[in-house]
Amino acid sequence: MSVRKSINSVGKSMSSPKQIVSVKSNTVMSSAMIALLYNVLVLIYIIKLEDKKCGCITDWRHDFIKYYSIAIIIWSFLTFVFSLHSSHNSFVSLLRNILMFAALINLWCLYTYVGDLDKTNCGCAINDQKNMHYFLYFWRYVLVGTLILSLIGIILLTMGGVTHKSII
Repeated sequence: MSVRKSINSVGKSMSSPKQIVSVKSNTVMSSAMIALLYNVLVLIYIIKLEDKKCGCITDWRHDFIKYYSIAIIIWSFLTFVFSLHSSHNSFVSLLRNILMFAALINLWCLYTYVGDLDKTNCGCAINDQKNMHYFLYFWRYVLVGTLILSLIGIILLTMGGVTHKSII
C-alpha cells in the first residue's frame, strides 16, 4: 500500500461523525476543567485580598471578578455533571451567551484591576501572593492578545473575498 493511500485511509477513518463529536466533547470537557481550575485559583487570590489587614483596592472590579469566577466554577461543575456542552436547550444557549459577554467584561476587569494592584504596590497581592499575582499580571496580556487575534480572524473570515481555502 502506498503512503498516499495509507494517509487517505487514516484521514477517512478519523473523520467519522462519532469521532468528531467525541473530540469536540473531550475538548469542551478539557476546557471546562481548565476554566474550573483557573477560576478557583483566581477566586482564592481575590478572596485573600479581602482580608481586613489588606488595604488594597476593592472596587466593583474586585466584586465582578469574584462573582464571575464563582459563576464559572458553578457552570463548569454543571457542565461535567449534566453534559451541558451538548445541550441544545435555548435556556442553556442563553446562559452560554451571557457568560461569553460577561467574559469580555471580566477580561477588562482583570486587566485593569491586576494592573492597578501592581501600580499601587499592593503588598497583599505582590508580596503575599507573589506567584499568582505575576501569573495574572502576564496572563492578562495573553488574554488580550488572544482576543485581538480572534477579532482579526473573525474580521478576515467575514470579509467577502476571503475564504478558508485562501487562508490555508
